[in-house]
Amino acid sequence: MGDLNKLAKEVIKKNQYLALSTVRADGKPWTCILAYIFDDNYNFYYVSLPTSEHSKHIEKSKNVSFAIYDSTQGFGLGAGLQVEAEAEKLNEEKIPEISKMYFERKYPYGNISNDFTVGLKKMIESGVYFFYKLTPIHIWINDPNVDTDRRVEVFAK
Repeated sequence: MGDLNKLAKEVIKKNQYLALSTVRADGKPWTCILAYIFDDNYNFYYVSLPTSEHSKHIEKSKNVSFAIYDSTQGFGLGAGLQVEAEAEKLNEEKIPEISKMYFERKYPYGNISNDFTVGLKKMIESGVYFFYKLTPIHIWINDPNVDTDRRVEVFAK
């Protein structure tokens, strides 16, 4: 199990996007791709418009799920995470701390450009974009050490 916990943390560190799934008012699913940062407690953060579909869904239901994986992995060779979580818009007092983390992260596929950083910081400061927090309830990883498809829980709240 220790190896799978370590592998789960490597998957988180080596990727920069998660696929977030929310539920629309009509009960149908909605999925979007978001760049994320994370803290030492498996909490994830991303920036979004409050008018985006997923943000509107989160206002009605905080229950979400998301996946993190490297889509370039060979068929049957990779590891990825499936996460059940609660989502919320971040409190204003946490924005400076999370903003610092977001803009200092060394993204695996290239850092945020200066032009983008300046523009996004201004939009966060003016309240156009907001930070959201994803608090995991359960995290599973597919076990790459077995011949069959087996999902193993590596975190439970």
